[in-house]
Amino acid sequence: MTTKEYHRPVMTQEVLDVFDLAPGGTYLDATLGGGGHTEALLSHRDDLYAVAVDRDEEAIEAATKRLKRFGGRVEIVHSDVASYAYSVSRDSKAARRFVGVIADLGVSSRHFNEEERGFSLTGHAILDMRMDRSQSLSAYEVVNQYSQEELVAIFRRYGDVAFAGRVARTIVENRPISYTDELAELVRKAIPKKAVSFHIHPATTVFQAIRIEVNQEFKQLQELLESCKSLVVPGGVVVVISYHSGEDRLVKLFMREATTDRCSCPPQLPCVCGKTRWAKALTRRPIVATEDEVSSNPRARSAKLRAIQRLHQEEVRGI
Repeated sequence: MTTKEYHRPVMTQEVLDVFDLAPGGTYLDATLGGGGHTEALLSHRDDLYAVAVDRDEEAIEAATKRLKRFGGRVEIVHSDVASYAYSVSRDSKAARRFVGVIADLGVSSRHFNEEERGFSLTGHAILDMRMDRSQSLSAYEVVNQYSQEELVAIFRRYGDVAFAGRVARTIVENRPISYTDELAELVRKAIPKKAVSFHIHPATTVFQAIRIEVNQEFKQLQELLESCKSLVVPGGVVVVISYHSGEDRLVKLFMREATTDRCSCPPQLPCVCGKTRWAKALTRRPIVATEDEVSSNPRARSAKLRAIQRLHQEEVRGI
């Protein structure tokens, strides 16, 4: 397997430890990517089966080869996870079919390694950043067609970009912009030299924000999380690995609401208000990668793992 094809999953052992708490059955890999977590889970437990979803056809092709040895234990679906989760959670026959959900967010190493995909700011490539190449919106449209105000908004929301206004103005004044290195250099020039870090390129968070906008990553995540209550069987687990503060805030809020009892019904009666907790926290604080893992896999440096477990009906009230 070449470097271009290889994908090393983050916090594999921690994911396995959480899934050891789940019953046997079929789980949902919401972000198949290189297939690393599913390979580890199916190798670790013979009683697990996977439905793995991804919208990147190249990722599916590579993962299919990687997971071929598991035969019928894995079903791979070409779809964005929000659409898939929505359809399954509202199918009365399929609802609550999964013993777990694993979502490893962000971008796989494959996307950065393939310069022509336009995710990396270090190469010379057409601005693209689409995970699903069949969609129309690409980084080129965002950079060249969004208003200055729209650019400022996504830079602040999705990248916490310093000097977002100056960066957006510089982009608008230098349109059209076609290439990744061209955009990276413009961002570098827009930011005061005294504010530039020697450890990270100033365009890193700008590229992150544009990528999130192109692929609607926050919307995808939000819709997946909202579907989890219907997707997961009692005793099933939900594991999410995030890589930046915006993602982690969404996950933290979702898990806090899932594990907090806001029920106003009389305690001696079943809940009818729908505000009772339906899960328990498996991670009070996010789990982070060990120093050894970070040294061998730098992608793990910013990763945070959070997990919950769906309660059985008898556990819902009075815990």
